[in-house]
Amino acid sequence: MSVLPVHLPGTDVVIEERWHGHLWTAVPHRVIHSTPQMLIGWVPAGTRSVYATNRGLPETIGLTRDQRKLLALKTLQARASEFAEEPHKLCLYRADRWCRINLGFAPDDGRFLGWYVDFELPVEPTPTGLVTKDLVLDLWIEPDHSWQWKDRDDLRTAVSEGLIDAGVAAELDREAARILAELAAGSDPFTDAFTGFRPEPEWPIPVLPSSHGWAGTAWSLSPGWRVGDPPQDPQDQPAR
Repeated sequence: MSVLPVHLPGTDVVIEERWHGHLWTAVPHRVIHSTPQMLIGWVPAGTRSVYATNRGLPETIGLTRDQRKLLALKTLQARASEFAEEPHKLCLYRADRWCRINLGFAPDDGRFLGWYVDFELPVEPTPTGLVTKDLVLDLWIEPDHSWQWKDRDDLRTAVSEGLIDAGVAAELDREAARILAELAAGSDPFTDAFTGFRPEPEWPIPVLPSSHGWAGTAWSLSPGWRVGDPPQDPQDQPAR
């Protein structure tokens, strides 16, 4: 079993995604809890992250978001653009697991919104935090524990087009079954201990190091827009 590096609570780490050697996502997290088996990070609304997106490129005109994100993975044609995170998120990373679990909280009153499960490669350590890669499939779980799949068709397309190996897809099926078993059992993080989380009001917003920020040296993709630029399409989302 692999182990995770231990970080001091209150420090900032970068959770990266990389795709075929390219930095694809960089999100700063404030460390809440860290052990060799688990890292819990806080990403408050307003945190500035950088994501690969192909929105606005000529070859994506007329495509849906789902079509765009698969095209970006296939062609590696995207720009590294800055986004302000929303809502507040508590993010749970566990060693040797094929997912992260994100708990969402409303920015206005801290109300718990639900769990969003991103299925992805097991995390590995980097000098600045952890690295993984989102693998298209997602699961949304309501506060009442009802749930629904997201992007299952996109996963099948990614497998059929050779973007994701069929063996990896089988791992995701096993991980999904494990998550739903944990949900049914009411084990962490599907408990009040997690859904009742509240940050300390004096905590500053986590910040990316300059290397991973917009136009930083860690990026091989060309820089796109950044927070403060003229408004983009309100439906735009990172192409992960």
